[in-house]
Amino acid sequence: MRPLIRPGDTVLIKCAHNDKQATAADHRAHLGALLDGVRARGGKPVLVTPIVRRWFNDDGTLDNATALHINGLGVNLPAEMRSLAAERGVPLIDLTVLTKRLVEELGPEGSKRLYLYDEARDNTHTSAHGATEFARLVLGELRAQALVPAGVLR
Repeated sequence: MRPLIRPGDTVLIKCAHNDKQATAADHRAHLGALLDGVRARGGKPVLVTPIVRRWFNDDGTLDNATALHINGLGVNLPAEMRSLAAERGVPLIDLTVLTKRLVEELGPEGSKRLYLYDEARDNTHTSAHGATEFARLVLGELRAQALVPAGVLR
């Protein structure tokens, strides 16, 4: 994708969904390389934390390692992204927080429509409906944080 970046382009970088065995140092290094690559082309990187997995606790919350992307090594991948964004002065869209709020609000039954649960008992990958709803959350943050020039978003 790097050759397609033009000066001034806003580039969303979303990682961590499948980084099951990445160390914190490796995760940060990979993200740092992506940030540097975007900036080298004149682009404006924006880090985006991953959507939650639909993995409810008995109390109806998603406060667990599976849902919140704490990998097999105990690395809290969204927290690493938040920290790196702050250190490097990069805007962050905390989609983990935003999707957690939405999925918990909809609850175990209502949230099934956001994922491929009915088709494949999949609590990780989104349905078309879920992708649209989660994209709306990103769009809202792009607007709220003024991350793209006025008039670019409809």
